[in-house]
Amino acid sequence: MSGSTHQDPTLGQSPAQAGGQRTARVLVVDDKEIVRTFLCEVLELAGHDVTVVESGEDAIDLCGKELVQVVVTDLRMEPMSGEELIRHLKRQAPATVPVVLTGYGSVERTVELMRLGAFDVLTKPCRATEILATIEKALAHHDALDANQDLRSRLEAQEGKRQQVQEKLAMIGKLAAGVAHELNNPLDATLRCVRMTKDRVGDDAEATEYLDIAHAGLLRMADIVQSLLTFSREAAVEQAPQRLDDLVAEAITGVALALGNEAPRMTQDIQPGVAGVPVPRGLHQVVTNLLRNAADAYDSPGKITVTGRIRGDRLLLAVTDEGSGIPEDVLPRVFEPFFTTKEPGKGTGLGLPISARLVEKFGGSMGIECPAEGGTIVTVSLPASRYGADTVQEVL
Repeated sequence: MSGSTHQDPTLGQSPAQAGGQRTARVLVVDDKEIVRTFLCEVLELAGHDVTVVESGEDAIDLCGKELVQVVVTDLRMEPMSGEELIRHLKRQAPATVPVVLTGYGSVERTVELMRLGAFDVLTKPCRATEILATIEKALAHHDALDANQDLRSRLEAQEGKRQQVQEKLAMIGKLAAGVAHELNNPLDATLRCVRMTKDRVGDDAEATEYLDIAHAGLLRMADIVQSLLTFSREAAVEQAPQRLDDLVAEAITGVALALGNEAPRMTQDIQPGVAGVPVPRGLHQVVTNLLRNAADAYDSPGKITVTGRIRGDRLLLAVTDEGSGIPEDVLPRVFEPFFTTKEPGKGTGLGLPISARLVEKFGGSMGIECPAEGGTIVTVSLPASRYGADTVQEVL
């Protein structure tokens, strides 16, 4: 519904002269046709998309089917009043902004309506400029409400996913603990039997070779059982303090000895003010896991760097390699239990999940990024003050 530009004595200027507002989707609700026609003309001449209805019931029905940004409503209507309409909108369309246009305004009544959910209350007769200015402000308010609702929906979705992951991890943890306990005793007995048998075979080279292979396999199984126990959170975590630089150096030495000639070149770059920070001894397992993963990123010996920094209130320990990086479709899954891209027999998919859980026990978090130039950076972030590093000067 639209009409020509006109000068109304109650308005002071033509609606067209008050143009320039943003376009809004506006619903006009009034049981008097003359009011509906007037408001429609004012709003349409300003460029707004306007729909008019004569009852609150029709307004609710329309808002349930279409996106309406602003509702301009009268108060005294039958059978549903404007006040009841505002209550319905607040429940069913919280991002829709109600504006009241009434001939029975008072300060007390305005406060009451705004507490109820009305954005503004205009008193008849009202200038077109005031109506249009209010619609503009209501549209901005709608945008803010809509953004908040979108953010709230995304946060709720993320929280739902987080709860699902936690439930899944708890279930896997219970399963892992049960399997580990069932395997521990027979595994230990089998290892003892293999060692005793090896002592008795004497100079039988072939039998000794077979027993060595069996022994190595059993040790591999023992490592997996230990990983399962750690993942299930039932294993004790060493909290005794150790200097950060000493802990990193010890982890580098251990990995280098384990990998032998295939070990990459591993160096540490710990800031002097950070080197002596006492961190939990259990962090050694985290650094070892990260170094082994970084070494697996190379087909031939490469370089791995462990850095230590203070940034803001966080103690950051990063392990950087120059390998091929992690594919984008794999990166979101690296902390999933038992997920691995390594060949069968070379990984359990528990290294990173265990490391992440240990870091959580120390009050920190872990993140992974793959720079565009290549390689992978795994960063352990710990609260600096918790480990006596709050007096360390920030190094950027």
